[in-house]
Amino acid sequence: MKYMKLFVMASLLVLLAACGSKPVPEEDIKNGAPQVENDIPAEEAGVKAEVKLEEASDEAQFILRNGSEQEVGTGTAYSLEKWNDGKWEKVNSDQMFTEQMILVKAGENYEQKIDLKDQDAGTYRVTKSFFENEKKYVVASVLDKK
Repeated sequence: MKYMKLFVMASLLVLLAACGSKPVPEEDIKNGAPQVENDIPAEEAGVKAEVKLEEASDEAQFILRNGSEQEVGTGTAYSLEKWNDGKWEKVNSDQMFTEQMILVKAGENYEQKIDLKDQDAGTYRVTKSFFENEKKYVVASVLDKK
């Protein structure tokens, strides 16, 4: 009986682990999208993070889209991380930001330039926090610099 319980528990763990894995969509593999799992959501509370990088550019455009029905607040600070050896490593830890509150009305966007000139080719993630009704959220978007 004891071994039966262990077998059932092990089987359940295997099933749960399989449910949590996300295969990379075939279309993403074909178009060369980064094969890195973003463990921070790209959308929270109706606010979505997007990042665009022009080919051969050293500057990305980060867009915070407020699709919610309320005004949200953010600042100029962001985190830039690089995927290295199976984990995210912060690359702009010494960067300084001015402290200010930027209000993004419902249905509007906030755009910010992300400097990549000192960064090598690789997969990067831009992470940004925002506030809605005094609650803090974090969103992130992944880009591939060639």
